[in-house]
Amino acid sequence: MEFQNSKTYLNLQTALENELQTNALYGLYKKRSDQEVYLEISGLFDEISRNAQFIGERLRRILNEGDTNTSQNLIDAANREGFLANTLYTDFSRIATEEGYADLASLFNGIANIKLNHYSILQTFVDNMESNQLFCKNRENLWICIGCGNIISGICAPEICPICGYPQGFYKVYGCN
Repeated sequence: MEFQNSKTYLNLQTALENELQTNALYGLYKKRSDQEVYLEISGLFDEISRNAQFIGERLRRILNEGDTNTSQNLIDAANREGFLANTLYTDFSRIATEEGYADLASLFNGIANIKLNHYSILQTFVDNMESNQLFCKNRENLWICIGCGNIISGICAPEICPICGYPQGFYKVYGCN
């Protein structure tokens, strides 16, 4: 039996989904514990959330037969956000409308718009990486170091920030996400 057709493979996918959900949910629980000033409980939620993240990373490496790079992760994230925007949340909105929940239909439409914006931003990064224009553009731009805040003009971001000495990866086009 091919591994990807096995029940064990499906179990790994379910386990990954559970660890990711635990990580996210306990992050929300931690935030609430912080707001209520239960710092020891907040620390516990943070620790368990971090544990789930580490377990999730291990499961994801098994499922992907190794680590994925940032370019692959951007493509995956863009596809995910596109699906959520164009299919999942629009379907949720349609169903809520059919069932008479106009306020929830509006909520789902709003979330779909957020996901569509995420898709657009992610796709821009995918395109920039594929065309080798992440740190160099076709025209002069202002670049800002997200480390120290240095702003510099040029077609390319500097290899090393002249102020803090951090690498080019700390630069982004000024005024952009």
